[in-house]
Amino acid sequence: MDKKQKIVLFSGIGVVIILLGMLVWVIFGGGGSASEDTAGGQTDDAALQAELDSLRMVNDMMQIENLSRSLDSLPNFQETQGLNLQADQQEIVNKYNEARNKIESLLAQLKQEKANTSKEKSKNQEHLARIKELEGQIGELKDYCKELLQRLTDLNVKYEEEVQKNNALTEQNRVLSETVSAANAKNEELTTKVTNAQRLVLTGVSLTAYNKKGKNEKNVTKAKKLGVSFTVTANNAAKPGMKDFYIIIKTPEGQMLPGGGSFSAEGTTLQATARRQVEYANEEVSTSVYWDVNTSLTPGDYTVRVFCDGQCLATRHCTLK
Repeated sequence: MDKKQKIVLFSGIGVVIILLGMLVWVIFGGGGSASEDTAGGQTDDAALQAELDSLRMVNDMMQIENLSRSLDSLPNFQETQGLNLQADQQEIVNKYNEARNKIESLLAQLKQEKANTSKEKSKNQEHLARIKELEGQIGELKDYCKELLQRLTDLNVKYEEEVQKNNALTEQNRVLSETVSAANAKNEELTTKVTNAQRLVLTGVSLTAYNKKGKNEKNVTKAKKLGVSFTVTANNAAKPGMKDFYIIIKTPEGQMLPGGGSFSAEGTTLQATARRQVEYANEEVSTSVYWDVNTSLTPGDYTVRVFCDGQCLATRHCTLK
């Protein structure tokens, strides 16, 4: 109970005490003598009754004021309109506002009933019954509002806990996602390192024209065979076994020389000029891949590419005269 409510309560008690004192004075004659004339006594009684009625009206108004102040302790949720409330929260707020508005309406009726009763010379039982009924309804609605407030508080606590849990889960997921991303990046880095470590390295890549006797041909227009020679360096990290080496030769005009079939490399399917299988035992090995000339060749810069294990191991530009 706040300071204002205490003042109203004690004031009401004071008024009641005064009323009781004046009532006793009226009943027992207020100490007057039996010799006083009847007319004077009636005048005094009328004045006293008027004073009692006035005090009673003040007391009724103070009681109503006390009820109004108690209503002020119930918050008004009209400002929640438009906020993002959960469905069950909004339902409780709607019920609460409806009950609170009803209390205000009943208070207005109670004030009017008490005002009417105070003006009457004798107590009207119908008015008194209506006052008692209104006071009972107001009390029930106040209890109902308090119950709704508690339910709303419980829901707010529940949703706040859920928000905190969701925030914690979101943070955990973020940390986990970052951890997974870091692990994936590390794995990709390790995979790249392993792939690079296993990658075969070629040296001495060259393109040579040969005549029909297998000798070097200085004039490419007379060549019967082209040969691509290279050396595979030793690599203990590489997988040993039979290796398929594919070569692609492009003429100075940009035309690919066909004949080696298709193969997969660098995520696509390519056409090879020639192919040769070589056994690799992690040691240095030299080899050549040959292509039989079946078209007219012109002098100029030829492009040679060598593939193995799905990768391009070397690209060279060789000049044939």
